[in-house]
Amino acid sequence: MIQDPSILIPSLWNPDYAPTDEVDKMVYASNLLGSDPRITNFGGGNTSVKVRQVDPLSGQEVEVLWVKGSGGDLGTAKRSGFASLYQDKVLSTEGRYIEGRKAKGSLPEDDIVALYRHCIFNDNPAAPSIDTPLHAFVPARAVSHMHSDAVISVAASHDAEKLMHEIYKGEMGYLPWMRPGLELGLMLRDLLEANPGINSALMGQHGFICWAETWEECYELTLRLINQAAEYIARNTKSHPFGEVVRARQIDGGTERLTELLPLLRGRVAFNGQRLIGKIDQSDAVLEYLSRAKAHDLATLGTSCPDHFLRTKIRPLILEDLSEASIDQALADFRAHYAAYYERCKHPDSPAMRNPNPSVVLLPGIGMISFGKNPTEARVTGEFYRNAIEVMRGAEVVSKYIALPEQEAFNIEYWLLEEAKLKRQPPEKEMSRKIALLIGAGPGIGQEIAKRLLNEGSCVVLADIRQELVDEAVATMRASHGKEVVEGVVIDITNRKSVRQAMEKAVLSFGGVDVLVNIAAVFIPPSPEGKNTDEQWLKSFEINVLGSNIVAEEAQKIMAKQKTPSSIVL
Repeated sequence: MIQDPSILIPSLWNPDYAPTDEVDKMVYASNLLGSDPRITNFGGGNTSVKVRQVDPLSGQEVEVLWVKGSGGDLGTAKRSGFASLYQDKVLSTEGRYIEGRKAKGSLPEDDIVALYRHCIFNDNPAAPSIDTPLHAFVPARAVSHMHSDAVISVAASHDAEKLMHEIYKGEMGYLPWMRPGLELGLMLRDLLEANPGINSALMGQHGFICWAETWEECYELTLRLINQAAEYIARNTKSHPFGEVVRARQIDGGTERLTELLPLLRGRVAFNGQRLIGKIDQSDAVLEYLSRAKAHDLATLGTSCPDHFLRTKIRPLILEDLSEASIDQALADFRAHYAAYYERCKHPDSPAMRNPNPSVVLLPGIGMISFGKNPTEARVTGEFYRNAIEVMRGAEVVSKYIALPEQEAFNIEYWLLEEAKLKRQPPEKEMSRKIALLIGAGPGIGQEIAKRLLNEGSCVVLADIRQELVDEAVATMRASHGKEVVEGVVIDITNRKSVRQAMEKAVLSFGGVDVLVNIAAVFIPPSPEGKNTDEQWLKSFEINVLGSNIVAEEAQKIMAKQKTPSSIVL
């Protein structure tokens, strides 16, 4: 990536493997592009292809636009994840848009999105991307829109257009920031008409779009444009873009501090009874960034790419003083700042203010904590902030980083279309957002309890006395419920150090402990004479009484820090 300029993105296109069908070829290219985070972030970017197909209504050939469906991820998308639309009908929405703009005196973007379902070809159930017009108004058949860190670094620079001309000469045009939608598509069409020789466009603070007549050409062009930006940044890197080192890159005992801090923070960022799952990032990129002089000011500016701040919020929280009182004050200040931002920027029809707590917390010398409603969302939120760090790095190398204006950021974060996406999500389960530590997770009752916890939406740490029992339980549960919601740890409940290590595993994996279930127990049958030895009585007491007391005491310490309703089942 930008930190290692010797590594450029290689082409993985294999003509022997690429499908012959044009739509399937687009899907193949999309998977290649979406599988590399240097090209685009998770769920970000979109692709399209225009093909001739027989209209099932008329029996005549028509031009059909296939475009990534709303909310899909390019890296894993299948053909079923792409919407198909009558190209001429999509283009005809311009007339309705212009009429609405004249009548309202504003941009009726949300009204146009509702029209896309009237453009669907062959009853395809996939919902079209909000970027559909961006693809429709480009005459070329294959179109690629990516959120590459290297290119966004240029797009989020103070003199982005000047840098673009220097890097790409005359092959790329420039579009200033505009929220995704039909207006942006029309701007791109006008840019193309004024500059017929370009093969791509830089989208201010957003990313880039490029096009070609075949998907192999478009794929190769996408990689070349990204590599050109990365090479330019590498050539111009003379000193560290984040300034001099002003604090330790990594403090001693950072993991122990995280074990103490995470339950406290997780409890404080819960909102209206809804908890969050926490993920930790102690990567070199994050630690290096936080050790430098400019980190605080850059973080305060906020992010630029819309995909980033939809997850990360407009800015993270930076904690320098880790005392509980200072953390509480910093969180109160963050909430007040967020509420003021909402009040300044809201519109009459804006959705109600959401959780005002940070979704990204930066801890200099320790790392980053990202929060989400489940482990995947928490992880992706952290990945997006790492993307933001890379964008800041590149922009500071070639120019000066600029964030998206506050009002524009709000308009994306509280967009009615984004609110509609949230409302379409299925209801959460009873144990969603909760973390359970299950002790005695081996075959039998333990695994049945694990299934029930996972089926109800919980994240689960499976613990047992022997490694092979833990490994079997973890493999079984991951096979049925996925890797990210299941962890495992060996535990001896009669050993307080071992119990603390198991609690630490739950905290560092997911952020805390909400539910402790301990079914570890022993029954030693007496001899034929009805007697047990002193050693047998002692073993029974240690496991059945002392062990239960130890696990309950250690779990209660974490639960007390969280200050959220919790359960202990013995």
